[in-house]
Amino acid sequence: MPRDTSTSPSRATAGEEEEEQALQTPPADLEAEQPVAQAAPRRGPPAPAAAPPPPLPVLALAAGAAAVAAAVCLLVRHLRRRRGGRVQRAAVGKQQVFSAVLALREPSVPLPPPTPASLAGRTLVLSDRLDVQSLETAFGCQPWKSEQRAASQTYGPADALVAAGAQGIAVVHGEPLGLGPLLFLSGAGTPNPAGKGHTHGGGEYGAAASVAAGLADLALAVDELGSARVPAGCCGAYALRTTAGVLPLEGAAITSRSLAAPALLAADPQLLLKAGQALRLPGGAAASTDVLRYLVAEDFFAAAGEETRAMMPAVVAAVKRWAGPDQAQALSLCEWLYHRVASLAAFMPDRKKEDAAAGMEKQQRAEQVLQALAAAAEVVRQWEFVQAYGAWVEAHQSQLEPSVVLYWQEAQLVDEGLYSKARALAAELQAAMRASLMDGYIFVLPTTPGPAPPAAAGAGGASGGEAQAAQAFRARCAQFAAVAALSGVPQVVLPLPVPGGMPLSVSLLALHKRDLVLLQAAAKLGPMLADEAAALVAERNNGDQPWWRPQAPAPAEAAATATGDGGKKPAGSSRANGRRKKADSALDAATAAAEAFKEDGNAAFRAGRYDDAVRQYGAAIQLRPQAAVYHANRAMAYLKLGSYGAAEADCDAALKLELSAKALLRRGSARLAQGNADGAKADFRQVLALEPQNRQAREELRGIEAMEGAASGVDQLGPF
Repeated sequence: MPRDTSTSPSRATAGEEEEEQALQTPPADLEAEQPVAQAAPRRGPPAPAAAPPPPLPVLALAAGAAAVAAAVCLLVRHLRRRRGGRVQRAAVGKQQVFSAVLALREPSVPLPPPTPASLAGRTLVLSDRLDVQSLETAFGCQPWKSEQRAASQTYGPADALVAAGAQGIAVVHGEPLGLGPLLFLSGAGTPNPAGKGHTHGGGEYGAAASVAAGLADLALAVDELGSARVPAGCCGAYALRTTAGVLPLEGAAITSRSLAAPALLAADPQLLLKAGQALRLPGGAAASTDVLRYLVAEDFFAAAGEETRAMMPAVVAAVKRWAGPDQAQALSLCEWLYHRVASLAAFMPDRKKEDAAAGMEKQQRAEQVLQALAAAAEVVRQWEFVQAYGAWVEAHQSQLEPSVVLYWQEAQLVDEGLYSKARALAAELQAAMRASLMDGYIFVLPTTPGPAPPAAAGAGGASGGEAQAAQAFRARCAQFAAVAALSGVPQVVLPLPVPGGMPLSVSLLALHKRDLVLLQAAAKLGPMLADEAAALVAERNNGDQPWWRPQAPAPAEAAATATGDGGKKPAGSSRANGRRKKADSALDAATAAAEAFKEDGNAAFRAGRYDDAVRQYGAAIQLRPQAAVYHANRAMAYLKLGSYGAAEADCDAALKLELSAKALLRRGSARLAQGNADGAKADFRQVLALEPQNRQAREELRGIEAMEGAASGVDQLGPF
């Protein structure tokens, strides 16, 4: 809850209230509300000591024939767009996102201006949960706002940005009481500037829509369980969730202090970096000295939708362009968490029972880890919401949206014992991240599972299937957001523009207090990601199917092409020798067909279709089981899928046929991912015996030995 400590005079622009105008004809400007000098005293609850964000409730389905018909109509239009039509950007008017217009040109309290004024000429909008001098803090809720006193000074980090030259031009809307993202119907009339008919992502939607639509250069907000990150991803904006505790929360209305951290949003990564420097975020020295190694959380990408999974090759290509081909590795983040955060067990199905079942699939366990992370974060947020705001909500039920009341009712079911377990998980996760994320490591994972879903799903006008898809989207967003929310690490959101379509989004996570490291990486990677994404879409766009679902060549056709006989039996030896001369005389049909399957597998692998690659390599193995390369290639595809036991078995088969450094490296990675550090070390040492200059093997060995010495480390790695 905001705290007033200053008595400086007001710097907010006063004006007359503007009449409501149609959304189709936005006004040239919006007048600020005249601040009330002596508003009613604050009767809200005191600020919570420490609390994480609440869970995301199930979306209510629309009722009535008219609503169903409208939802079906919208769904058909949405599917048509996805099957080849171009998504149209939406115009966003100021009255759709601004709740008050400001003219903040000087900080509310004296501050030394940075030299130089790096944000001169830039415009800034502030979340309506942040204090602005002489205005009541709304917190997305009119009943709350009506009981607040006008703030005596502006939120500190906002003052710092103004001191650096930025001009505060508006306060923007957000979801009620910070209970986002994608929780309520409020803001349903605000379009997503990235595409008509798609949700803006909820939460701090006013901040995200403002910078994505060009209404402001910068936005300052608060992120809890993705409340700033998710709308940034949906609208195609950059965002930084700062390291927890680096910037103050005093002067901000907070739902869950355990999970909350201030967030910056911008359309330009270079501007985001300048804003971070103006706020004196930590990590500047490390940004110039660290050698960055990117660990791509493939199990998180595997849990995302088709478009995001298909975009992973572009993400890897951009990382390799920036950091170098040897600085990008695969990471099974869920497996890593499973072995290091024992408190996850309290939020997973019976762990002992599951582990007792022979060969529990890694993908199944990854799903359980993701669900456990989101469940723990929601428990923390529910408990702390009730402790901080429960009495106020109970007293104002008749004035609040039904969704707020329903959430409060559900949150009361959380008991203190479960809350204590969730807090223990958060503390254990934070310690594991601090110990294991060595300087220079950056995690890469999706921000959202895919493009923003249709707005009908968020507005209650969705069909059953569309509402179910929106619910699944919301649940995945919470799972992906929970890692940074629970551990307190910084996270930067980078848009992945899709030509003609809705943007996708990926995130970078780093060690605590490496905020500027992430912002520097985002400034370099952002344009490269856009280039690689455009190239990938252009390469896969064949006009018949969506770009993310390329037409796979039929195996029979591939085999026929390889043999050159169109599927017919080989011609007589004299004709074959006449056509192919001596070059093809030794190639029989089985070998040619196996090679064709291998090439199909290679194409599928490059396209990120790892399941298809496994099938194609398997077909080649059936034809030529004595070819070690087929086993080794399938092992790499299994590594990408997180099937480490199968990858190790294929490497064993390949090494029985032929001693190979590649097979040893892949088996070492598979063993490492399964917690077999001794076996992995043996493989990497054998690689060095074969290839003394092999950089990957040296680095893997150094990493394992360093981690063993510190009793911690990143061990779920595999080479790209």
